[in-house]
Amino acid sequence: MKNKKDLTLSLEKYLLAIFELLQKNEKVIVKDISSYLKIGGPSTADAIKALAKKEYINYVPYKNITLTAKGLKKVEEKIKRRAVLEEFLKKVMCVKEKEIENNIEQIEYAFDDDLMKKFVSFVEFLDNCSCKSPKWLNSFKYFAQNDKLKENCLACKNSSSCCCKGCKS
Repeated sequence: MKNKKDLTLSLEKYLLAIFELLQKNEKVIVKDISSYLKIGGPSTADAIKALAKKEYINYVPYKNITLTAKGLKKVEEKIKRRAVLEEFLKKVMCVKEKEIENNIEQIEYAFDDDLMKKFVSFVEFLDNCSCKSPKWLNSFKYFAQNDKLKENCLACKNSSSCCCKGCKS
């Protein structure tokens, strides 16, 4: 069964906007968020009420909006997740810079929360593994950039042994 997301893409954007505005200003009100996102006041007010109802923010009409501990945790998770996805797309998948942002958003909302956690965990493992750059990963990078296998990979393809097995470089 697919793990349902607690926040929609739209609500996450509002939550991130609040976080970013709070980094710059001590006070944040609905009008600030509306201006920052270039979205109408009524839509922004509805989103703010939804975030407050889900206990991601503290909100009283016409007063300063703040993040709750739950809201801050969600923002930190999102920032970490996006950084890991960006690194993976750039360094492993060789995706061009200009294509990364939209792809990150698509991936984030295609994966349920459990799969995203496993994916982030896998990328963190690749980044922290003592192998640093396994031979198969270097071979994939070559393939992604050149649209063909390396010569040694072609030799391994028809062999019972693989040059990548047990390799730490």
